[in-house]
Amino acid sequence: MSISFLFSCGSSKDMSVSEPVTSGQNEEASTQTESSNKSSNDEVDLEKARRDSLMQVYKEELHKDYQTKANRITTLYILSQQKFYSGEYQDAMFLINRALQVKETADLLALKGSIYLGLGSIENFVAFWRRALEMDEDLPIPPSPAIVDELKRQGLIE
Repeated sequence: MSISFLFSCGSSKDMSVSEPVTSGQNEEASTQTESSNKSSNDEVDLEKARRDSLMQVYKEELHKDYQTKANRITTLYILSQQKFYSGEYQDAMFLINRALQVKETADLLALKGSIYLGLGSIENFVAFWRRALEMDEDLPIPPSPAIVDELKRQGLIE
């Protein structure tokens, strides 16, 4: 009986046995790793720069938007106040309502209440002044004797 063994003889390149690595191969692998890390860091830095730039643009736009709204409220408030003190209550009400569409503040609510007093609506005068004083206890009271007297009569101020 005969037993035959078959051996595969492959080239040394096909062998899976680890061969000693030369210093040139180490440097090449190290350079590739450093290059890969540098590329990754550059991408992170670029992404951070983009994010910072977009955040700055967003902040500028937000500031511009708030500034525009603040200017609009102030302009409408002043115009409404002028109409109120000249006895043009309907025009004053129109302007103060436009200002209140932008943002509700204690000053705007108080002026709207005062306009209602000029229109003869004591109930609305009290309701709006009450809301205004709840928002801001230190709200300045206008130097109008009619407003001051009515606020005292309604128990809203002392």
